[in-house]
Amino acid sequence: MAFFLQLLGGIVLSLLILAALAYFYFKRKFGKYLDLDGNVASGEPLHIHLNEEIEPDWLDEKSVKAAITELEGLGFQKGKSYNIHEMEGVALLVFFKAPLALVLYKHNIVGHWVDIVVDEKEGKEYTFSNAAMGSQMENRPESIKHYYPEASISDVCAEAEKLLSTIGNDFIDINEDNFREYFETAYKKDISFKVRKGGVSFKEFVATSNEAPFNSSDETVKEAFLEYKEQELDQWHEAALEEYRELENIEEEKFYDLEHSFLIVPFKTHSPAFIQYLLGRGFVTEQQEKQLMKAAEKVSDVNKLFERMNEMLSPELRATFVKDIDYPLPIKLFKMSTKMLDRY
Repeated sequence: MAFFLQLLGGIVLSLLILAALAYFYFKRKFGKYLDLDGNVASGEPLHIHLNEEIEPDWLDEKSVKAAITELEGLGFQKGKSYNIHEMEGVALLVFFKAPLALVLYKHNIVGHWVDIVVDEKEGKEYTFSNAAMGSQMENRPESIKHYYPEASISDVCAEAEKLLSTIGNDFIDINEDNFREYFETAYKKDISFKVRKGGVSFKEFVATSNEAPFNSSDETVKEAFLEYKEQELDQWHEAALEEYRELENIEEEKFYDLEHSFLIVPFKTHSPAFIQYLLGRGFVTEQQEKQLMKAAEKVSDVNKLFERMNEMLSPELRATFVKDIDYPLPIKLFKMSTKMLDRY
């Protein structure tokens, strides 16, 4: 089973950094010559949708057939196969052995791995995975992850069964009928937790490079992280503006002419990437970029950084505060001045 940058464990936590991993791989392999599309470089989607597949080709792979046979021999009942609309190249096959639910993942670059989940009705969620990474990641308080890197499927299942004998018998029923809703909801909870602490951290991103089957310079990792965080900000920008449009009940066609004038200032993000974001929005000029990037390296509080940058402008050019937005994370929404926009 050929793993590349073995993914994080967790029923959906393993998907949360997939975009970062894939981006880092392509960045390292092709560098600036690769014109990355949204499926690789747009960051972790803020929501996902499972689409059912009927006997996809990947189920015919020798290693997958062996895994299916092994799981059925362990008493698991095979369920449906799905792809993820927002993540090209990701597919999953579901198995059930109440109260356990198991997902066999497949990714075009990464390969295959399994996650097993069991949830108590009182709120605790337990996950077992044979993915090679994950222990470095911060999880939701109620989410307890157990990692057994490269362990066999049987060994991971044995660990899950062992836990069942110690935590009682009042579990959530995860079955064929409710799995799609369960999976999509679990992703929302995990992505919300990650986004609200500022998105993918540098520590998490570096962990992916340490697992790579090639040598990567510190400069390459920092450059890739900066670009990834900028794309993360662009994603938050779009989501926050859509949230604002809906809150203010603005017609979509009318809002289209206004949206280019807005800026977001999240409560937390990577400061140098924030400067790049402002450059892309026209609030910062290319002449200012180098100077501001040096300042950003020393300032972690992006709200203070933006406040200082805004104060440096002549009053008629300053961005004005519009509204506090709570989605996809706490964000302050600003509107650029007409005179600032006129120079473009």
